[in-house]
This record gives sequence, C-alpha cells and structure tokens, in this order.
Amino acid sequence: MRTRPTSHRLAEVLPGSWGLGATSQLFWLDGRHGEPRFTFRVAGTSPLRLTETIEFAGVDGRPRTLSGKTRWVRDEFAWRGSGTDALVTRRWSAAGVDETGSILVMRNRRTRAVASGIDILVREGAELGELRTIVASTAAELGISPEDFASLTWIRRND
Repeated sequence: MRTRPTSHRLAEVLPGSWGLGATSQLFWLDGRHGEPRFTFRVAGTSPLRLTETIEFAGVDGRPRTLSGKTRWVRDEFAWRGSGTDALVTRRWSAAGVDETGSILVMRNRRTRAVASGIDILVREGAELGELRTIVASTAAELGISPEDFASLTWIRRND
C-alpha cells in the first residue's frame, strides 16, 4: 500500500532544481510558459517551510520568475507569491516520490489563480531512462491513477 511522503522525507528530497517531465496543467501547455524550472530550498523544518522559485520563458521568450514561500499545512503545501505576485496563492501536495528522489509527482489543488492538475518533476541532472515508461511501471507507488496517467502530456526534456 502506498503512503504519501512525510514532511521529513520531503525536506530531504525537495531541495534543489527540478524540470517538468509531464503535466496536465494548461498553464504549462498553452505555449506562453515554456521550459519551467522549479527550485526548492528549506527555510525551516517545524513545520516544513520552503522558498520556491519557478523560472520559465514567457511568450516573448524572455525569462520570467515566480517566487514565493511555501508552508506545510495538514499534509499539503500552501504557496504564496512574493513581490508583484504577492496576491497569488497555490496549494499542492506531493502525491509521490520515487525511491531515488529523482521523480516528484505534484498534485495541484484548484485556487483562484491555479487550476487543479498534476505535474511530474524530474530532478536536474538525474540519469533516468524513458520517463513515461518509468512512471507507468511505478504509477501506483507515485500516487498516479490510470486516469491521471492518461491526462498527462509528456514534455521533451533537454538533459
């Protein structure tokens, strides 16, 4: 039986930079938000707090950055943007992490600014085979249902 990662496990696994391997989020598929890179840093552990930065190419090709603070609240993360994005909030949970800590399944809950959906992140520099095959063979452990898997669009990674 699969169990979701604990905050302790996530504090060990999340720090670092991650690329997008697959998503069901229109935000990443609409052609206006390309090549996202997620960077997490632990800011505190009781409760788990992170700084989270999402860098991506805007519609004009210029770099864009969303930065904010993320806090562990009742088995999910609550993110609040900073600076010009201070009114933006997001709630997400880690549905699963592979054994090596190289694949993270992020389940986004609907908020005013963010639609519900799934992102599969891959740690930068991770030496993996075909991501779709790996996720298909470990879907239950990663917290992905057959319906979730069918909803994903696979992103060509350049690593």
